[in-house]
Amino acid sequence: MGRIRSIKPDFFTSLTIADLSVEQRLTFIGLWTHVDDAGRCVDDPRLIKAALWPLDDRSSEDIESDLRALTEASLIARYTVTGRRFIVVQTWSEHQRINRPTASKLPGPDDGDLNLASPEIPTVVSTQPLLSEESVTPHRGKGREGNREGKGTGSTTSSTGSAVGPATPDSFPDFWAVYPRREAKRKAEQAYRSALRRASSGQILVGARRYRDDPNREQSFTALPATWLNGDRWGDDPLPTRGGRPQDPAGDLLGAQLASARARDAAADMLRISA
Repeated sequence: MGRIRSIKPDFFTSLTIADLSVEQRLTFIGLWTHVDDAGRCVDDPRLIKAALWPLDDRSSEDIESDLRALTEASLIARYTVTGRRFIVVQTWSEHQRINRPTASKLPGPDDGDLNLASPEIPTVVSTQPLLSEESVTPHRGKGREGNREGKGTGSTTSSTGSAVGPATPDSFPDFWAVYPRREAKRKAEQAYRSALRRASSGQILVGARRYRDDPNREQSFTALPATWLNGDRWGDDPLPTRGGRPQDPAGDLLGAQLASARARDAAADMLRISA
């Protein structure tokens, strides 16, 4: 059963989303209406195709290709619990704010193993019924529900106590290999975990490459990785050219005074010569 979800304007300017095809983007958006209030659903391309592309000439193999691309972009995670496959939308609480979320009937990723490779399309799938979303008045950021927004760990916790979203940032080695200063690795990994609640791994990686390749970056002024991550600097503009910066006004005044003194000395020399 479809659910009413919201979409943020910055979705359309995301570098990670821009790397996806139009079909993959629509599948990702469609998953928001397909997953339950914890961001989970059964991992079966046939079911997802029936729910999201019922009238289009797309096959289960096409949907599997979409899911594989979304996994590689760290937008979803695919995991297995007792032989059954499931999907969870990464950083689900960052995408959606749900009033009175219904507890998920599906196990969370912490209860099983993450699938690093995309599974084959299953031939037999046993699904559990999903609960429908209640129609409620939007909250105004107060009380127990309001405390969830902008606080906490960035992962949603259901009434069963299981957390949504993987605990380990498997993409951290990619960031570490790209970033131009490799110091304080433990602090950097902690900062990276926190940064994944505010941006995708693709956005962070693109920003790290841009910072590494910036011709105006000086190694002696390169920020520590944890400092760079905690400052959300993957979205920074290129550094200004150091040689093109305006001169210090005090330095300009001193130069003018020196030039004036030299002019007076030259005039005095001319008077002595003529005398």
